[in-house]
Amino acid sequence: MINARQLEVLCTVIEVGTTARAAELLNVSQPAVSNMIRHTEDLIGFPLFVRERGRLIPTREAQHIAQEAQYLFMQQKRVDDIISELRGGTIGRLNLIATPSLGHGILPRVIAEFVKNKPKLKLSVEFGSIDEINEHLVSGRADLAFSITQPRHSVLTVRPVAEGRMMCVCPKDHELAYSERVNVTDLNHVKHISYAAGTPLGQLIDPVFSKQGLERRYFCEVRHTATALEMALNGLGVTLVDSFALVGRDLTTLAIRPTSPTLRLNLFSITCNLFPTSNVALQFQSFFGEYLKQHDPAHTEV
Repeated sequence: MINARQLEVLCTVIEVGTTARAAELLNVSQPAVSNMIRHTEDLIGFPLFVRERGRLIPTREAQHIAQEAQYLFMQQKRVDDIISELRGGTIGRLNLIATPSLGHGILPRVIAEFVKNKPKLKLSVEFGSIDEINEHLVSGRADLAFSITQPRHSVLTVRPVAEGRMMCVCPKDHELAYSERVNVTDLNHVKHISYAAGTPLGQLIDPVFSKQGLERRYFCEVRHTATALEMALNGLGVTLVDSFALVGRDLTTLAIRPTSPTLRLNLFSITCNLFPTSNVALQFQSFFGEYLKQHDPAHTEV
C-alpha cells in the first residue's frame, strides 16, 4: 500500500509541477523524487502524471488521491500537535491528592502558577489522610501526592521535594515577637495552639520538651497547620506552623520567627510504582519544588 512519504511526494509534485522543484522543497535529490513517483505508479497500477511542455500534469486519479491525502496530513499534524502539547504538559489530566494542610495552603497557589499556560489541562484535586493518599495512589485514582508525612508502602516511591521548618507565629505585639528566635519550650508559658501527641507534628515537637523533662501544655489542640494558622490570624494565640503553610499568605498582622532548636521537616512527593507516572505529573513535581525554593520563608530565615 502507498505510505505517507509517497503521498507527501505526490502532493508536492502536484503543487509545484516539476520533480526538480519538489526535490528542493523536500530536501532530497531530483532522481529520488522521480524514482518515488515511478515506484508509486508501479505499486498502484496506473499513471499519476502526464508530461506536457516540461511539466508534470496530474491525472484525475492523482488529484483525487491528493485531495484525500489532505485529510491524512491534517490528522497527522493534529497528532504532532498533541504530542508536542503532551511533551510540554499543556494538555492531559493530572490527578492530585494532598494532606489538608498542604491542600488548603500552598497547593492551590502552585497549581495556579502551573496552569497559567496550560488551558487544556484537566485537574482533579483531593485532600486526605496519609492512609487515604496511599489508597488513592495504589488504586490509580491519583497520579501524584504531597505530604509532610512519609508513607510506608512497598509500591510507593517517595521523593523529598523541599525541606522546611517549623516557625513560630504570633501577633506582632506579643512578647515572643521581640525575640530573634523563639525557644520552643517557652510556648508552655503563653496561650498556645498546638497539635495532638499522636500527630506527625506533635511527634516532631514533643521530644524538645521531653529532653528537658517537660510536658507540652497548650490551650487548644488542632490536627492541621492550616487550622492553627487561621486561629493565630484571628488572635486566638501563638502557634508553630510548618513554613510551607506560610507561602503566599497575607501575614501582615503576625510576626514570624524561627525556633530554637530548629525543627526541620520535609515535604514529600509520592507516586505509585504500579502505574507509569505521566509526563505532566513529573513536570508538576519539579515545578512544586522550584516554587518552594523561591517562596518558602524558611529559605530566607537565618
